[in-house]
Amino acid sequence: MNHTTIANALLLSRQNSTLCPPPSDNPAYSLTDAYAVAKIHLDAARTNGMTPVGRKIGFTNPTAWSAMKLNTAVWGYVYDKTVFDMTAGHTSHDLQGALQPKIEVEIMFGLKSTVPGTGDPVDALSAVAWIALGFEVVSCPYPDSKFLGVDAVSSFGLHRALYVGAKRMITADDDLVAIVAALGSVTARIYKNNELVGEGSGKIVLGNPAKALAALGIITANQTQFEPLAAGEIISSGTLTPPPFVAVGDLIRAEVAGYDLAPVQITF
Repeated sequence: MNHTTIANALLLSRQNSTLCPPPSDNPAYSLTDAYAVAKIHLDAARTNGMTPVGRKIGFTNPTAWSAMKLNTAVWGYVYDKTVFDMTAGHTSHDLQGALQPKIEVEIMFGLKSTVPGTGDPVDALSAVAWIALGFEVVSCPYPDSKFLGVDAVSSFGLHRALYVGAKRMITADDDLVAIVAALGSVTARIYKNNELVGEGSGKIVLGNPAKALAALGIITANQTQFEPLAAGEIISSGTLTPPPFVAVGDLIRAEVAGYDLAPVQITF
């Protein structure tokens, strides 16, 4: 199996905004193969002047694993040219070149240190400088949006853009145990053109967004071809609601209750 051939086909698909067959058409294609392709894409991005600034975690809802033929969450890089500040709470996004785009509302973390590999969400939160609500715009190059988990990893984690809302700073006086509990119990709503189109909670993100961060610390620690999580990285922890498709003209708004994070809004 030629990882370079697969990686190049997906790069061309991304550059030309064309659909391509999923690598999982080959039943022998594995998650190890997918991360090998992701490493080729990382090297190509760096060659083209893009700097990784964080990671997005995907498939953090274990109920989706069976259909995706996974037994774990997965991840992909986000870059200086794909991550945007939306501290003001609203922004716009140009969908030109997007393939079957969807939008995910996610809790995001800014790291101040590496994430301990203990798997404990409180330990993971001790590495966090700030928490924010935001959006990830995803783009799928596979026909009819049909793919497996390995295909998502192979195609840049389906990542197109990350928008980070107003940051809530974590201070030495904060009770990390209480914050973890709050993140697990948050409820989320996403509106499309002022109509409620999705509801969810922190519980569907591996039980808690902080648990997703802790799991990422373990996963990446065992992948020596990639750098370990480090201070300064932005981590998007996984969608809180079912992600709706979006099109030009759509207005998307999202909010959470149960933890004080500012709502976010984006126009396409």
